[in-house]
Amino acid sequence: MKTLKKLFSSYIFNFALIIGIAALVMYLTIRDNPKEIFEALKRADKLWIGITVLAVISIRLFSGLAIKLECNLTFPKYTFLQGVENAFVGGLFNEITPSASGGQFAQIFIFRKQGIPMTEAAGVLWMNFIIYQTTMVVSVFLLILLKFREFYVKYSQFFVIVLFGFAVNAVVIVGLWALVKFPKFYTWLSTRGIEIGHKLHLVKDKEKALSSLNEYLERFQNEVNILSQHKEMVAKVALAHLMRLLVYYSIPYFCARALHIPMKPGILLDVITLSSFVSMINAFIPLPGASGGTEATFLLMFGTIFKPLDVRMVMLLWRFMTYYFDMMIGALVFLIAKNRSDAANA
Repeated sequence: MKTLKKLFSSYIFNFALIIGIAALVMYLTIRDNPKEIFEALKRADKLWIGITVLAVISIRLFSGLAIKLECNLTFPKYTFLQGVENAFVGGLFNEITPSASGGQFAQIFIFRKQGIPMTEAAGVLWMNFIIYQTTMVVSVFLLILLKFREFYVKYSQFFVIVLFGFAVNAVVIVGLWALVKFPKFYTWLSTRGIEIGHKLHLVKDKEKALSSLNEYLERFQNEVNILSQHKEMVAKVALAHLMRLLVYYSIPYFCARALHIPMKPGILLDVITLSSFVSMINAFIPLPGASGGTEATFLLMFGTIFKPLDVRMVMLLWRFMTYYFDMMIGALVFLIAKNRSDAANA
């Protein structure tokens, strides 16, 4: 187990794993129709490719705007470009580490290079997490309500997994809010709840679990107090995250248009909903970038609105743009930020 953990903490191993899985996925995707797929990709509409590129970049721009607004509460001189730099680096390390576990550590590193102390950086990341997670849960909940009947019939075998993924994401944020708003619930969880978890072997170390719970709750409470005093900022950050999510969820539509795939009117809402479902399921795939599982989930979900050949072409273009292209930009931004910081410290 320790050897496996050490392997997954190695960026070289993770890169090799990502490349290996990408090669396997590409082979399995194109093996039956390589000529048709490559021809369609070559004939892709340049305007829609450009729109897709702008959409991928704008995701980080919205994220950077959110970081900038949050930092400006304490550091008024923190700029939009610094926020975007932080967003790209955080995205890069989320994409190359298992379960997106490395992003916040990388962001704290960048924050420190930008002159933000670690304690304040941690507060900004907590604030960002609270607003983003709340915005994501609410938006996906609304999409599920809008499309529940139609999608439950079409995806009954997957919909339970989608709902489970949504529930896990919702429980994280709703649970933290509940602990703050209902002291009796916190008292039960910190005493009886952890004891029950220990007896069921879900909690190994009771003292450590209680310490972690108290630490998380204290940080959460501090950020909630700050947020309650800056409602206008919260609204702006929530809007930035909502735009970020809607753009990300719309990218398969842009890819389909780029590949000249005919689509019925009103399909954009279906695409946005399905994309949110793919994201819900991918949260359970522990590999870097949810590699392998992401592609399979996309093919299964979108296979009901696109033809078999079309869905494979869309998946290839979508995955390249949202993962590999975004990773390349993130790596470039990280190298520029690191080299600039190293030169300044020399």
